[in-house]
Formats: sequence, C-alpha cells, structure tokens
Amino acid sequence: MMASTTSSEESSTTIASSTSDGEALQSLFAKHCDEGLMTEDDLRNVPEIKDMLEQGDLLSSELTEIWKAAPKFPQVVDPLGEEDMAVKDKIDVDSFIQVYRDIDDLFDNDDAAEIKEEAVVAAVAVDDTVADAEEEDGDELKEIFATLGNADKLSFSQLRQWEEITVMIEEEKTLGEDEVVTLWEGVLGVKGTTDGEMDLKGFVDFNNALDDLFELEDDEMEEIENAVMSEAEEEEAAPPAQPTPPRPIITEEDLPPGVLFSQLANENYLVSKEDLSRWGELTDMLKEGEITTDELNALFDNASKAPGTKDMLDEDGFCSLYDAIDALFEDIDNDDNVEEDTPQQELKEELLEFIEDIAQLSSEEGQQICGLDCSELERERVLEVSSELEREPYNQVVAVSASTGDGAIKKEELVGTWDLIYSSSSTMKYNEGLSGLAGGLTRFGGLQQKLTATKYLSDVEYTEKMVGKFGGQEAEVRVTGDWDLRTEVSLFTGKPSNVLSVVPDKVFYASRADKADHWKSLGPMNLLVLTYLDEDLRIMRGNTSTDTLFILRRSK
Repeated sequence: MMASTTSSEESSTTIASSTSDGEALQSLFAKHCDEGLMTEDDLRNVPEIKDMLEQGDLLSSELTEIWKAAPKFPQVVDPLGEEDMAVKDKIDVDSFIQVYRDIDDLFDNDDAAEIKEEAVVAAVAVDDTVADAEEEDGDELKEIFATLGNADKLSFSQLRQWEEITVMIEEEKTLGEDEVVTLWEGVLGVKGTTDGEMDLKGFVDFNNALDDLFELEDDEMEEIENAVMSEAEEEEAAPPAQPTPPRPIITEEDLPPGVLFSQLANENYLVSKEDLSRWGELTDMLKEGEITTDELNALFDNASKAPGTKDMLDEDGFCSLYDAIDALFEDIDNDDNVEEDTPQQELKEELLEFIEDIAQLSSEEGQQICGLDCSELERERVLEVSSELEREPYNQVVAVSASTGDGAIKKEELVGTWDLIYSSSSTMKYNEGLSGLAGGLTRFGGLQQKLTATKYLSDVEYTEKMVGKFGGQEAEVRVTGDWDLRTEVSLFTGKPSNVLSVVPDKVFYASRADKADHWKSLGPMNLLVLTYLDEDLRIMRGNTSTDTLFILRRSK
C-alpha cells in the first residue's frame, strides 16, 4: 500500500513538473512516438501514464475521454489487407502536451475535492452533539461547566472567570478580550452584545472554537521549534551584554505633560527627581536662571507621590509638577502678546514620528512591521499620545446623539485608500499579519485598506503584502467584502459611537479564491470603533478591547 502511494505521488509530481516544461514533454513525445505521431495504445504505454493506470490513480475511462477530446490526425491503416482497410486516429506533439495537461487537471480537481471534503468534515465536527463531546472529554468539560455556572446555564461574566481564558489573556498574552467576545457571539448567534446565557452544548462548542483558534499544522510547529532553536544558538554565540547606555535627553519643546511623562518614565512607569535631568527644557531653564534648584526641589517635594513610594511620581503627580512649573511663567506669558501655536500638529507629528521610530527599529532588528513586535512601554506611549489626540477639539469624530444621530461621521469621509502604520492587536501579532498566510520563508510586508462607496454599494478591499525573509519576489493576498459605518452604543461607555463594520467575502492568494466567512484571522478588523479622524489620519479601537489600536494613514 505504501509503495502504491509513493508511486502515485511520483507520477503526479512528474506530470506537474512536465506540464510546466514544454521541452521535457516534447522530448518525452519524441521518445515514444512513431514518425511524429502517436496512437492511443502508444499513449497508454508511456511509462508515467501506464504506472498511473496500473495503480488506479488514473482510470482507463478517464484517459479515453481525454483522448477523445484531443485534436486527431486520421491515418489509414491496412493490417489485414485491402478488404480490412481502417482509420486509426493519431495525435501530434501539441495534442500530446494537451493530453498531459488534461491529466494534470484531474489531479488538481482531486486536490480541490479533498480540500472541500476536509472543510465539510470540519464543519460537521463543530456541529457535533453534546453526546459526541461527552464520549471524548465531556466529563472534564461538564465538571468545569458545573463549577463556573449556575444550574444548567452560564453567563459571559462567569465564562470570563474560567482559569484557562484568564491565563491566556493576562499571563500568556495569546488571547484578546475581543476574541473571547467574538467566540461568544458566534456560539450564541448574536452580534454586538454579551447578554444571554449558554448551555452545556454551547460551552462545548465554545471550547472547540477556542481550540481551533490555536490549532497549528505540523510544519508550522516545526518552523516554530526551528526558530526557537536558532534563537537559542544565536544567544549562545552572542557576545556578552554591554552596559545599558544612558537614556537620551528629551530635546523636543512644548510636549504635552502626558507625552513628556511617558518619555521620562522608567520601566515601572514612574519618574524620579534624577529622571528630570533628561527633561531638556527644564535643564535649560535651570542653566539660564529662569528657575532655581531650590524652587524645583520645593515643587517636587509638594507634588503628590506614587502610592507606596516616597520620592517617585506617577503620571498624576508629574502633571501637577508640570503645571506648577508652568504657573511660574504665567505672568510672563500674559505680558507677551504672542499668539500660541495650536498643539494639533505637535501632537499629531509626535505620534507619527514615534511610529516611524518604531518602524525603523523594527527594520534594523528584523522584527514585524506596523508595531506588532514593539515593547510594552512603546505601546503605552502610542496609546497615551493617541488618547491625547482623540480629546482635541479638531478631531472630526464628535459625540453622537443616540436619538438623532447628529455628529455621526459620513461614509464619504472614509472613502479612499489607507495604509496601516500601527496596530497593537495581539491576534495580528500571533498570525503575523491579517490573513495569517505569512510565515516560514515569508513575512508580513504591509496592509492597505481601500474603501469605496456609491449610493447602493459599499465595497472594501484589503491588500496584504508578503515578502521573502531572504529577499526574492513579493506576494499579495487580497480580501474583498462589504463595509458599513453605523452608530452603536458602546458596551463599555454606554455612549453612542461610530462603528466601522466589515463583512469579508473572499480571500484571493496565489491562484486560489476561498470564501472568507470562516477565515478567523480577519476577525480583529471586522468591527472597530472610529475614535479619531482628520484629512489623512484615522485611529480605530477594538469594539471590545479599547486598548487595541489600529492607526491608518491616507495613501498619497
């Protein structure tokens, strides 16, 4: 049986390679033809075809149909004398190549049928009854269900206390809050709410869907193991760690206090009196005598300290110190009849420059782009600046009236092509992009979102680039679908918000086109809250995980 399978695979491989090499097929034809032509019997005796017929991978009836469809050259033969004259069809080299390609297409169709069969089996597995689940590991799930729920029902808040979910979200960082909500909605068949309760069957389905989220193929596991081994070898070969260089002086002027704090803060997100020496503006004021050391010490001592410390400032304490220093110069500022610059460009440029710094560092260190591999402090800083920017009055996203919809963003304001420049999505980091197809010898190379809208249709198209890790040709994955911009009440704030809803339809990659309705990696961008918008910058947050950011810039 093993020999048969191996032979079959070798035959199909020979055909696949031959059909892409015209010279090889011409050489094969010349070897087995008779004066530039070939009969059906000659074709059946070609070693590769003969082997497939004997193994049963190619049926005789299938080859007969392919032979009938090929262009022929009728030849008169006389095997028994003039009274038995007959016509026997033959094919030339072009028809021979066409026959080979038709045989190859049969194997492609078999692969497609196998993929379709696997999809059907997977769908049936999701819909298995509670009895089937109990036969495998139902006892353990029943025990967990009974521990979490009341009687025969389980609410979302009770499910959220499941230790397995808590560990993946809070400790391992491999699961996002938005993914838990999406799985809950899928099991209960609801949208935009965590209300309702699930029974034991629903809990089993939820567990199966959670397992599917982390299902890895054998080759993917091997790639991860190889990557871990390579990283360990590199660490062993790496030279001894050098002393940490001193942190740089912050030379930017007129930074908002929250942004300045994030740059001064240490790994515990606190600021000491020594850390103030990195504040360039303050150092200049001390040198020029605009403020004395005694004044600074008094202001620092009066500022509220972080809980559990005597000489460290948290963000609130630092902002109070900042305001106290600023108040020393209020009289001077009032006397100067100079119009202050708007902080709009400063905040926006600060955000864009920091994202560019993250991108440059990622490129130098071989990390994923769009901030997917940035540090926790870098993510907190982006979140801090984004929050400041969202509160500015020039933000086109304004409070939406729940009753009238006044202030809602119009779809026309989002139409265009946008480039993803930053995301803190844990799902995109885990999948190495949006489609989840990058990996192995390729890596995520960027994502573009194109939104179009007419009176009746609103279409969305994602274009994801994949580049070779060691150079080579780029590849693209396209995702098409529909989009809508609607007003919904936030589950967290209870206030109306602008929600961008995307319903993917198809995924195109290589020469394939698959339905996208079960393509799980697309989930993070299917339902996002629009929190900031101007002429060329858009900030969106996760509908259920508000700290998850997607920042896009309009393409030039």
